[in-house]
Amino acid sequence: MVTIHKTNIEKAYDTAKMKAKQIHHPVLLSIVEEVDVVDPLSFYYGGSSFHGERFLWKDRDHTITLVGLGAAQILSTDEMQERFFTVENEWKRLIRESVVVTGDKWAGTGPLLFGGFSFDPLNEDSDEWSHFSTGSFQLPMFMLTKTGKMNYLTMNVICHPEDDERLFHERISLREELLANARKAIIPERPEWLGNRDVKPDEWKDSVQSVVKRLQQGEMDKVVLARKCEVAFDRRVSSDFVLDNLWKQQPDSFVFSFEREESCFIGATPERLVKKTGEEILSTCLAGSTARGDTLVSDEKLGEELLEDEKNRYEHQLVVDSIQRALKPFCDSLSIPSSPQLMKLKDIQHLYTPVIGRASEHTSLLNLVEKLHPTPALGGVPRDLAMHVIRQEEEMDRGLYAAPIGWIDAYGNGEYAVALRSGLLQGEKAYLYAGCGIVADSEPESEFKETQMKFRPMLRALGGTVHD
Repeated sequence: MVTIHKTNIEKAYDTAKMKAKQIHHPVLLSIVEEVDVVDPLSFYYGGSSFHGERFLWKDRDHTITLVGLGAAQILSTDEMQERFFTVENEWKRLIRESVVVTGDKWAGTGPLLFGGFSFDPLNEDSDEWSHFSTGSFQLPMFMLTKTGKMNYLTMNVICHPEDDERLFHERISLREELLANARKAIIPERPEWLGNRDVKPDEWKDSVQSVVKRLQQGEMDKVVLARKCEVAFDRRVSSDFVLDNLWKQQPDSFVFSFEREESCFIGATPERLVKKTGEEILSTCLAGSTARGDTLVSDEKLGEELLEDEKNRYEHQLVVDSIQRALKPFCDSLSIPSSPQLMKLKDIQHLYTPVIGRASEHTSLLNLVEKLHPTPALGGVPRDLAMHVIRQEEEMDRGLYAAPIGWIDAYGNGEYAVALRSGLLQGEKAYLYAGCGIVADSEPESEFKETQMKFRPMLRALGGTVHD
């Protein structure tokens, strides 16, 4: 990677073209500039001409927001065994040969890859997830990075030796047009909600009972079963209005939207898989949940009961132990509290344990993502057996639901969340997904009600009536 500081953009373009000619391979040119304050949602809406090639990411700690418009490059793979390696290898090659114009190496600026890996590449594919691969990633053409009070705009261009320079200047003009569009007030159109239905609810409860019997016989410790809800609208549902609602309704969650062609995977998840900033690693153990109370007293009572509940504490400890085992080989040090705390969200409260570590040399973010996914909170214990049971019992393609989604930059920084409280927008329909951990003393009706509670954030964001 060649980093050029505060130089003439045209000269950088010439450098990239010359390099492409020398290596007989297209070269990435990435130009980063500080810009005036830009509203991320307005930038996303104003880029509607890039429908099918947009993404947005807001972290739960309010430290960074990313909005990508257009695809300078798509990295995707349908591999089952080597998908993490394939994506990382191609990303490193692209970065190694790139030319980057920047004032400094700010995290989340310059060349950045956004996307996710499917939950289970071995599961049978469904039509609804046909626009996504086992690994689906996008290098944006234009990207807004909002971090603290700073705003940066990155423009990524894949340069070929024979490119006409006029195309590059058109790209620069388009950048200015997108910034101008972001200053306009745009109100997203809202389609009319026609109704929602649970998909095969009785069959799902039967599956829970079947898994409970296997757990009671000692085959495994825990299996996570998910199910689906389908929502219908009077016309095509756009990510714009759903994103607008999620942004307002779920301020303390990761909010994401990832468009691919005519589909959009969108949601607001509370769960971090792993974050890497320099050498610092941060992961999250999130398992065990209950409802929020109607009053402060009842809410605190529910929280205390959750902290003392044996089933939920057992389920939570399985996750803590698993994440510790996964991270230990990649970290010089790890810090994990001895007991969980509560994470309180709008509709639900969870048992939560943060994990902080210092990465060993040469540990990449995608190494960590591969080792952590799926955690016991999304798959089960032991992992391989639980995944086998999920394939047998769920009869559903999770796609990107409960899978890693996030970003990695050219400097190795990045963050991946576990894509919970999410749905797939497709034409006039939305498919929502929710699951829960099944252990030996689980009851089908109780688990079904838990999934209903977990559907609430997305049902509300889609404009449906939710009875609190």
